[in-house]
Amino acid sequence: MRRGRLRTIVEPTRWIRGAVHDDRGRLVVSSQKIGGLHGAQLAQADPDRVPARQPGARRLEGTWLYGGHWVRHFGHFFLETVTTLWPEPASLLEVRGVVFHTFSGPVDGPSPAQATLLDLAGWGHLPQVVVADDNVVVERLLVPGRGLVVNGWAWEQARTVWRRMAVAAGAAADLDPDGPRVFLSRSAFHRAEREAGRATRTDEGHDAALDRAFADAGFDVVAPEALAVREQVRLAASASVLAGAAGSALHLSAFAPAGTRVLELGDPRSPAVQVPSQRVVDRVCEHPSAHVPWAELPAGLPAALARLGLAGG
Repeated sequence: MRRGRLRTIVEPTRWIRGAVHDDRGRLVVSSQKIGGLHGAQLAQADPDRVPARQPGARRLEGTWLYGGHWVRHFGHFFLETVTTLWPEPASLLEVRGVVFHTFSGPVDGPSPAQATLLDLAGWGHLPQVVVADDNVVVERLLVPGRGLVVNGWAWEQARTVWRRMAVAAGAAADLDPDGPRVFLSRSAFHRAEREAGRATRTDEGHDAALDRAFADAGFDVVAPEALAVREQVRLAASASVLAGAAGSALHLSAFAPAGTRVLELGDPRSPAVQVPSQRVVDRVCEHPSAHVPWAELPAGLPAALARLGLAGG
């Protein structure tokens, strides 16, 4: 796997290399990480052919499953990486392990959150090999098509694996129209970031005003980062309405069944429209969704909730 900068002033501004080639050295196009879409600043630079013989390469015997690129970021791990693992584990009992390309440097193993997500997808019990600087030859490699292309599109298989994960976390398979209305608050997360000297997109007053407006409208105001991963998945999958600022927390809506209402709040990064990744999730999961522009926040939030029929307890 390799990454680098392109000598250009327009997007994409970076290139990426790291894909599967078959036993004759030919590129397996479905294994590539697709970029360059709506700010996903990566152009594919994989060669069409590599030498069929790879002297000194590490060898994996038996049948393995290819899991795409191992993205460290929590939200993008379950959007991009886990959705490549859409095959049903029970249908591939011969698979000995899962092999990935890294996305950003060597990987020593899954974080606790990543391990839980892999368990929920049904593949956590198998060895995981993440290819970084070395060449790896696999005796037999099964290459699923990508379930989701970041900022681009998603296939039905992405929703299939997310629903499998939600049920494994203990959620019901279908929407409960009387389920809780949940606001995924950033107040505690931003407070910790500011205490650590890091910049945040909103200030404390803004965050507190959002919390109050949603609480007054009868929403459960939740700090998702304070919950275990299984609880986060179960919370998102059990809500009848899921609201939050643009970003990874609201991407948890991927685990919500069809019909769940999703409300995204604009921020300085995406003030007037939903971020592309959220649009992709809501479209493939069949979520009715809405967006409150940054210019209306926080003062205009109560009026926006009333306009959407979400005011009151």
